[in-house]
Amino acid sequence: MNATSEPLLSLRQLYQQQWLLLRDNRWLMAMLTWLPLFAFLAVWWVFSSGLTRELPIAVVDHDHSQLSRSLINHYDASPTLKVHSVYGEPQARSMLRTGEVSALVIIPADMEKHTKLAQTPSVAAYYNSQFMVIGKQINSALQQAHGTFSAKVAVAKALSHGNTQTLQALGSAVPIRNQISALYNGNSNYAQFIVSAALPAFWQILIMTVMILALGSELKNNSFKSWLAKQAWQKLTIKLSFFGALLWLQGILLCTLMFHGFDWPMRGSWSVLLLALLLCVVASQAIALIFMLLFEDVARALSFAGALTAPSFAFMGVTFPVSDMPWFAQFWRQLIPITHYIEVQIAQANYGASALQSLPNLSALLLFGIAFISAAWLVKIRFSNPHNVELNT
Repeated sequence: MNATSEPLLSLRQLYQQQWLLLRDNRWLMAMLTWLPLFAFLAVWWVFSSGLTRELPIAVVDHDHSQLSRSLINHYDASPTLKVHSVYGEPQARSMLRTGEVSALVIIPADMEKHTKLAQTPSVAAYYNSQFMVIGKQINSALQQAHGTFSAKVAVAKALSHGNTQTLQALGSAVPIRNQISALYNGNSNYAQFIVSAALPAFWQILIMTVMILALGSELKNNSFKSWLAKQAWQKLTIKLSFFGALLWLQGILLCTLMFHGFDWPMRGSWSVLLLALLLCVVASQAIALIFMLLFEDVARALSFAGALTAPSFAFMGVTFPVSDMPWFAQFWRQLIPITHYIEVQIAQANYGASALQSLPNLSALLLFGIAFISAAWLVKIRFSNPHNVELNT
């Protein structure tokens, strides 16, 4: 019998089909209910401490003076550092190579003597820059400890030279003081920094996976040609809107979790953010639909979707500046919907930007509508002609 002889279904019946598909497919049900929440909370739990504390460093003291012990105490007073005193450089280097410590500080012999003679001794510090986040934290903590210690030494020397006023001695030791204030993430909370970008990246992969599996479910007993032989526009619209609404609710849950559950600041407009979430869902659905129409194979479509979205987190510009990326990375970045969404999220949550300021990134997400229109046109060309419909014997 010809596939086109199947009776037309009402919109209600088409929606019921999607609900039955969701109910009977355990993977789809999991990815639209408990699995995302579990994954979101698991990622947050990994970074829940928020701040890096007690990073181990090895200190070799060749001076063994009151001044060197005071410097070591300044290191130990930093909440970022945890001092391990060792007796020789070979042992310290071995600890650095094996990962027992993340940095090595060498205090030279006669440091106190040279300081009193105004010969400015040099304290050497080495840290493992392979781990950039840890290295940056250690570098900052060491510089802060050195700055405080050097200022105290300079004040003590000024007082010993007859500057009896402490403020005057401090002024001569530090003639120009600076005030550097961190904005938007004042506590340098790594959970807010990493998780707020990692969760949307994971969510985008989830959108494409759900849509490819939902579309692929129609390939079990029929080809796309037979499925779309009748009511192609209605079937695609119902399927995309049904799962799109659920995925949009996931995105809303994600943002609610971040900005209310984790109590991270949200200084902008929720309306703009919700619109960006919706556009991101539609854009990701368009890409998934194109892959399925091109390959008509779930495995291949998932492979290409994974290849496209795998570098999403790296290309967001959160951990590495976009301006320093090579041109090909910047081009690839433009093809990933979540990289445009994250710009809106950061602008709204951190900067309190207006809708007009977020318009360029919202427009970029809208441009993915061209992909959706292209996919729909492909459907029309491939499946609207009755001669292209496979016959069921």
